[in-house]
Amino acid sequence: MSQQFPHLPTPVSIVIIDDDPITIFLAKKTLFNFDPEIIISSFNSGETAIKTLLKQDIEQPHFILLDINMPRYNGWNFLNDYTKIKSSTKIFMFTSSVDPNDYIKSKTYEHVKGFISKPLDMLKIKNIFESL
Repeated sequence: MSQQFPHLPTPVSIVIIDDDPITIFLAKKTLFNFDPEIIISSFNSGETAIKTLLKQDIEQPHFILLDINMPRYNGWNFLNDYTKIKSSTKIFMFTSSVDPNDYIKSKTYEHVKGFISKPLDMLKIKNIFESL
């Protein structure tokens, strides 16, 4: 990947936060097929993800794919808490939502760099990396 996207660190680290295990499985498989060197972590709960990422000794990922609609602690809750972290992590809302208000609201968060509709595919990954 370093030849195709020389501006990105090698290896790239990505965190997927989604309450659907099938979505996580497919996203990991697609990312691995795109580049087997990508470091992928996943959480099936925004609460677990934020508790882990707020720890001082945790290196922050380069990217986060964040689902909006999750039970109890959704993507917006995560974003509100994640702003407490001084990080250069780029967050992409990874969602099946078609609500234009979600898109507008996402623009109010500094870390959010875009919207990606599910499911993840090779073209969407390439577009993410090219946009940075």
